[in-house]
Amino acid sequence: MKNTILLGLALSGALALAAWSASERGIRQVRLSWTDDPRTTVTVTWQTDDPATKSYVSYRQARQSRAQRVEGTSVTYQYGTGTIRHAQLTGLKPSATYAYQVIGNEREGGTSETRVFRTAPDRDTPFTFTAYGDQGVSEDSKLMVQRVVSENAAFHLHLGDLSYANTADRGKVWDDWLEIITPLASRVAYMPSLGNHENEKLTTASPNTERVGYVAYLARFALPKPETRYTFDYAGARFIAPNSDDFKNKEQMVWLREALRAARSDPKVRWVIVFQHHPPYSSNVRRENNKPLIAAWEPLLDEFKVDLVLAGHNHNYERTLPMRDGQATHTDAKTSARGAGTVYVISGGGGKGLYDFVPEKPVWCAAREKTHNFLRIKVDGQALTVTALRRDGSTIEQFAIEAR
Repeated sequence: MKNTILLGLALSGALALAAWSASERGIRQVRLSWTDDPRTTVTVTWQTDDPATKSYVSYRQARQSRAQRVEGTSVTYQYGTGTIRHAQLTGLKPSATYAYQVIGNEREGGTSETRVFRTAPDRDTPFTFTAYGDQGVSEDSKLMVQRVVSENAAFHLHLGDLSYANTADRGKVWDDWLEIITPLASRVAYMPSLGNHENEKLTTASPNTERVGYVAYLARFALPKPETRYTFDYAGARFIAPNSDDFKNKEQMVWLREALRAARSDPKVRWVIVFQHHPPYSSNVRRENNKPLIAAWEPLLDEFKVDLVLAGHNHNYERTLPMRDGQATHTDAKTSARGAGTVYVISGGGGKGLYDFVPEKPVWCAAREKTHNFLRIKVDGQALTVTALRRDGSTIEQFAIEAR
């Protein structure tokens, strides 16, 4: 309810601004992310057709008349279909609502509709975010975005495998997917992690074909450095996004240890949440426990007592009991205590075709269901409350990790 009220106030504030043109000719795929402090910055990304002319973001705090303007920097890559623009808005006030537009150039014309966003608070306060993975460009993918928009969450995490652009027309697939997520990503920060389908193939002729790599992902998103892996903070929670597609990378192992150590040594961080693409634990047909990933990363997750790990990759919903050293620490499926073990959740039901489970449910599995799904996660000083929902909004299950 609180989030709904805030959004309503933001929208009324935006409508009170001086009228701006609603024509979006030449401006597409408007979206938000963070490359720096979510309390005082946000980065706007969009695409235009003309690489030679300028394009801007005009923004102002809701109900204020004076707007500021930031020019977008240009990014192109070999398989792109236009010019990608990034503009970082800085010097923002925490817990404030801003209205913004993307302004086209004289040759292309066009001005985006007025949209609003809200900056992160500068103190611990309850908030809600959403998450899912494995989306693509199907009708199910579109319906999922429509449902998640209605959550009015603070931000959204994408758990890898975004557009599935492993085709000859990869640029168009990316364009189609970015248009699908625009109703959500243009209003809240959209923060992805790398999946195996972001490591694109040069052709689809053979599973062993030469790969293009992460070039599209890195060009089309603006994320904290070094972008293939990153962290950010939001109201007392630290979010860590490693690249599970390259989990054996020694440099990344050093980075992950330092990221976890820094999180646990920071007195302002109450909760540590890791979000990645590949799940360590799974009872999916042909994709059961990922033993190499468990061997490489679970000792670190155990050592630094990570509270929650979110993953996709398997197109269904599954959750473990709290885990430590490969074993469930207790059998209560609904509530656990912070520090008692890491809970692993798979939410790979963002829109792609669904996968089956093995018949026998493992002893560590608390819940599982073959369905399109997403997560609503409420964070406060007392608990992480995770609600797994089907695409129609009905509840699969709810569980909590309590700070006791």
